[in-house]
Amino acid sequence: MQSQYRKVRIYFEKVGDARFLSHLDVMRTMERALRRAGLPVKFTEGMNPKVKMSFPTALQLGMASGVEVMEVQLPPELTVREVRDRLRAELPEGLRPWGGDALYTGEKWSVQELSYEIRPAGGELPGKDEVAELLKREKILIDRRGKEVDLKPLLANMEHDGTKIRLGITWTDTGTARPEDVLRVLGCDADTVSVVKTGVRFRSSLMEQIEKTNVPKHPDQ
Repeated sequence: MQSQYRKVRIYFEKVGDARFLSHLDVMRTMERALRRAGLPVKFTEGMNPKVKMSFPTALQLGMASGVEVMEVQLPPELTVREVRDRLRAELPEGLRPWGGDALYTGEKWSVQELSYEIRPAGGELPGKDEVAELLKREKILIDRRGKEVDLKPLLANMEHDGTKIRLGITWTDTGTARPEDVLRVLGCDADTVSVVKTGVRFRSSLMEQIEKTNVPKHPDQ
């Protein structure tokens, strides 16, 4: 008789020195932690079985994040809290699980939007007027590998409060944008600011939109 599994999403921070772990390194670290924690995760089939896991939104190297997402499959008798706590005890500093969700059978979640927070880090932020002018444009064109891309439909929201910029970028099946794209249009050197990923918005096939947010300290704080 086959064991029953359900899909569980674990949300975790990637901060400090862990920012410089590659996506592959994070996957390997998570797999080892799941094994050490003794969690009965589902494995792939074949001669060399591996933990069946996925990461819906890979993070670029060097960026801190308060909301990274890992999906695994586990028996339904395990609570999300227990999974989080057992996994947390086996992970290195900088990778800290802080929450999770168990998905219903047949439920599918799709990423809708990613949120970021931008603060000065040795340089200056673009001014409020520059941000306001950018948002008024009908098109925001950039060149990406020789192809012209319009950022305007991908900008879900952008707000400047005088000390930081909050940026929401739409995630689509055909592509998305990066904070650096927006900063470049504003004439801002990405090396002079600190960009932290602070939120992910999902759409569930069974429910309304679901938003997960967590704002860690910026690397320069």
